[in-house]
Amino acid sequence: MPSLDWNRKWGAMMSGFSPDADEEHFGDRWGHPESFAPLLEVRRRFIDPYFVPGCTVLEIGSGGGRWTQYFRSAGQLILVEFNPQSFDYLRHRFPDLRFKPYQTSGYEMNGVETASVDLVFTFDVFVHLEPEGIKAYLIEIERVLKPSGIAIVHYGDIRKDIARDNPGFSRMTRALMEELIAATRLRVVSHDEDIMFHSNLVALSY
Repeated sequence: MPSLDWNRKWGAMMSGFSPDADEEHFGDRWGHPESFAPLLEVRRRFIDPYFVPGCTVLEIGSGGGRWTQYFRSAGQLILVEFNPQSFDYLRHRFPDLRFKPYQTSGYEMNGVETASVDLVFTFDVFVHLEPEGIKAYLIEIERVLKPSGIAIVHYGDIRKDIARDNPGFSRMTRALMEELIAATRLRVVSHDEDIMFHSNLVALSY
């Protein structure tokens, strides 16, 4: 089961990748959003309808910037990372990218102001967080979102074979996610089980 110590491996793994434009970037091995059909659908259904240039975006787990690149026209971009190696990687990969970095100690975003964010986005992060960590993050997402804000959350689902057989995936299901959401004031806008073969996406409003 993935723990915080287990998730530290991503920072060490990132150091083996170059941020140069002609290299494969960290994260691309799991599909490129410009060419991999499921990720193109994620962009179409879970980024394009909600991201407005100039708005304030918070991304949890930016990694090598696989999704960060689509938020470069944000008015303010806040990147929350457990592994700080990501920040230098992104500065080299996108020299013109302006962002506010925040290194979380686990599942908190204490450095982010309450009711200050229009859009929260996280992908390929919660698949590696156990339910108690996801619960803590949902509480924080509720806190940082503006009243009209939207959060896009990608999480694993052990009812799907790949997630069930991968020890790096958390013991999550749609029913458990909806139970965790119900304990907050967040409301489900859209909940998709079909795009990804090992996981689900949910859009939440506040």
